[in-house]
Amino acid sequence: MVRVDFGNRERLAELMDREFYKCYQCGTCTVNCLLGDSLLVRRTIRHIQLGITPENGYIWKCISCNFCGAQCPSNVDIAHIFRSLKALKYEEKNYPEKVNEVLWNVYEEGNPLGSPKKERFTWLQKTGSSDEYDVLIYTCCMAAYDKHGQDILMRTAYILEKAGLKVGFFTDSSCCGDAVYHVGDDYFYEEVANQNAERLDGYKAEVILTVSPHVYHNLKNLYPRYNARISTPILHHTQYLYELLNEGRLKLGKLEARVTYHDPCYLARYNDIVEEPRGLLEAIDGIEFVEMPHSKRETLCCGGGGGGIWLENEEARDVTRRRLDEVAYIDTNVMATACPYCIRMFEDESKVLNMDLNVIDVTELLYEALVQSVKAST
Repeated sequence: MVRVDFGNRERLAELMDREFYKCYQCGTCTVNCLLGDSLLVRRTIRHIQLGITPENGYIWKCISCNFCGAQCPSNVDIAHIFRSLKALKYEEKNYPEKVNEVLWNVYEEGNPLGSPKKERFTWLQKTGSSDEYDVLIYTCCMAAYDKHGQDILMRTAYILEKAGLKVGFFTDSSCCGDAVYHVGDDYFYEEVANQNAERLDGYKAEVILTVSPHVYHNLKNLYPRYNARISTPILHHTQYLYELLNEGRLKLGKLEARVTYHDPCYLARYNDIVEEPRGLLEAIDGIEFVEMPHSKRETLCCGGGGGGIWLENEEARDVTRRRLDEVAYIDTNVMATACPYCIRMFEDESKVLNMDLNVIDVTELLYEALVQSVKAST
């Protein structure tokens, strides 16, 4: 016999903003979970409804893609429920050892990779001593320490400068706190968020850009929940570049390529940013754009979210491969996206599979089209 623990249920309800009360146990979440049987989503929510705190191990596998939540007929925020469970387990000091490693890396070096803090901006060319810019770019940890990510950042800056804008980089930055948030350390996350918000307000820019959907989501949506408010408008780079394109400030040349686009979860499902990246690609003459079977809010995941990229979630590799199967299905070798996590996950796994696939940021195609336009005019 199972007895309802009303006291614990109320405690869980407060932690999860009462989301699980909307669930009527249809099972759609479990059927659609990209991790298959690893999470047992429906059973987890049912246990919570009875006031039973789920066991620890499997909840850390959740990649927060919220594909299950997008299919839920009751619009239950399932990703929020699982993240709340992680916060609870962290508070109880019941978490995998890898979580501790990630948190110490952020605390000591300012990034979850554990790369030296002093090397975060060694790649960056001198941009001047002024703290006043039209556009300020916040570099995420992955892009700052990854050669491909660094190229994306510099190409983004080049495009903005060609549009007549003065560009700066937020060189006071450390981790935005995404990894800290997803392993459930609320106190540390609040400290990171407020520190970054205070430093950002010291810069005078018209807009803050980020090439990472995770940084965008943290700065725009999560920071305010922790009393860390940023006065400058925050945009993902695809949003801002699309605005410049519509204003006629980007003159693009022709490129011949068959291209698909992968919607990052934190752009499409969490922030409804789906048309701007496509608009940029479709504006390039010569591009043949083709959609994958799952797109926009129905996008599949790269497998790197929810801290999974740092926790070395082995089950997430199946999620990565499922998406790569769709790329093979539509017969293209150019996959554009707009997230450093996605690029890293797909690049690594496509190499393991010996796929002939070029995984790039939307910005890189814009850059090549812009270069072609400059060449044509000289």
